[in-house]
Amino acid sequence: MVENSLPRRERQMVRIIALVRILMDGGSQTVYQLAARFRTRRETIYRDLRTLNDAGLPVIGDESGRLSRPRLDPAFRRLLPPIPLNAEEVAALLWAVKQTGNRQPFRASLASALAKLQALVPAKEGRLAMALDGAIEERDRGVKDYVGLETLILQLVRAIVERRRCLVEYHAPGRDAPSRFPYDLYRLFSVHGGLYCIGQVPAYRGTTTLAVERIRVIEQTSETFAIDQGFDWKRCEAEAFGIVWEKPKKVVVRFSADQAPYVREREWHPTQTIRTLRDGRVELTFRAGGAFEIIRWVLSWGSAATLIQPKSLRRQVAEELQAASRLYRE
Repeated sequence: MVENSLPRRERQMVRIIALVRILMDGGSQTVYQLAARFRTRRETIYRDLRTLNDAGLPVIGDESGRLSRPRLDPAFRRLLPPIPLNAEEVAALLWAVKQTGNRQPFRASLASALAKLQALVPAKEGRLAMALDGAIEERDRGVKDYVGLETLILQLVRAIVERRRCLVEYHAPGRDAPSRFPYDLYRLFSVHGGLYCIGQVPAYRGTTTLAVERIRVIEQTSETFAIDQGFDWKRCEAEAFGIVWEKPKKVVVRFSADQAPYVREREWHPTQTIRTLRDGRVELTFRAGGAFEIIRWVLSWGSAATLIQPKSLRRQVAEELQAASRLYRE
């Protein structure tokens, strides 16, 4: 039974998955019976059936074509033997859908693909999936909204695969209007829920990182490019703290004893080491670039974190704290 406490979009996904399961099992319930089962209107069931048809599942009715007693085309069912997914694999797929978040690109497509796959899962695992769907939830806070940018993202992927130079119209923060320039895309990557591309502007040395949501227009040209031989994604990933690539420095941050358990529980950077002091405090050490991001992260801990090294960043943290203190004294 679909829980009415779920959000509308989630209720629809659970209901459609259940419908697929019923149809694949050869069920012959009427639309009226299905509406009663899911505590919804017959019009809603008809709409769900049309959605399944649009997704490529051939739902048929009686000889006159009416869907009052819907079923899957028998020929289609014979072509699709059950896929032997176990409970852990089903849970993993559902987890992937949930973790994409409501504002992430391709969420609807991923849910549709899961519904199709659900039709091929053995009945026991299918029922488990329906139960798990209401038990796993995601919370979107402070995330970027990529809904509606799927076409743009596919254009970016195509440019990367085909090594095509692009003309990009990009609205950088702090600028009154977008700028237009050629751009060679190397790779897409995600950091803290944000989607970025790294590549090279031919007129400049080194790489340039762009935020996907700030790209207004992208046009592929007929010109191809070769990735700079000096570009090493694994090295970039290992040296950056976030999205900014700068020369890495040794960073040491000391945390209070009460925050020590939280610091130990996470990997903050691939190069990190953690040392416990006699009084229970811990020191986190890593090598990374991206001064602005490191400073902002240290400040987010408040008085629980002290930046020990490098001294240049320590001074900047002190200046930020003094500026913040003045704001609270006004």
